[in-house]
Amino acid sequence: MTYICEEELKSIYCDLEPKLLALGVEPEIALIRDYMLKIQLKDKDTPLGKLIVDYSPKRRSFNFRRDSDMSEDQFKRITESLGVTVNPGAKNKPKKIKPHSKEIFDHDVSTLYYAFVDGSFIDGCTGYGAVILKENNIVAEISGKVDSPEAFNSRQVAGEIQAVIEVLEWCKDQEINEITIFYDFQNIEKWATGKFRTNTPMTQAYKEYIDNSGVKITWVKVESHTGIELNERADALAKSGARK
Repeated sequence: MTYICEEELKSIYCDLEPKLLALGVEPEIALIRDYMLKIQLKDKDTPLGKLIVDYSPKRRSFNFRRDSDMSEDQFKRITESLGVTVNPGAKNKPKKIKPHSKEIFDHDVSTLYYAFVDGSFIDGCTGYGAVILKENNIVAEISGKVDSPEAFNSRQVAGEIQAVIEVLEWCKDQEINEITIFYDFQNIEKWATGKFRTNTPMTQAYKEYIDNSGVKITWVKVESHTGIELNERADALAKSGARK
């Protein structure tokens, strides 16, 4: 199976490998997924943890972050030795984006919180993904697999629906009563608002959930696979969920 930007990620690894070896660190590719590479680092026989590379095809650039098994001190030491200045706590900090940039198609977001959602169907498995932001900062990323016979029969549709449900569950946990949802599959709005008939148990349950969620939704349709970074990120998270 070939992942999105796999060749670019392998090229980045080939460039990093001699630099890491020169630092006395032994690198090895631990995982490649869409837009992401994990590099296992060792000092002789001592594991140092995994360095994560996130690649942006739109910008043709990449960023580093640490996996949970790498300490902040090791992350800072390695990235600084590579000539990169990264806040060691950046993994847990919200990511800033430009307000009203192409990521949201210049839509004025009237709500404090907004999210991008997507679903995916890969090799018979359905996944969901969502990116949630407060103003211009990413505050949560959600990814998972929908494991039910109806999900298989509906392909990625179950993932699209579950992504919305997961966002609203997050809102309820955070006591947030209003959010804007950006989506690229129009049925999730049409079913939720009653513009399309819900004629399957899955869509009927979805409509009932929306009606009783207690969260007010502003729906915004975007086009899929057109370079909207946050929409592409939601898609990548959905693909990752399907492969779990």
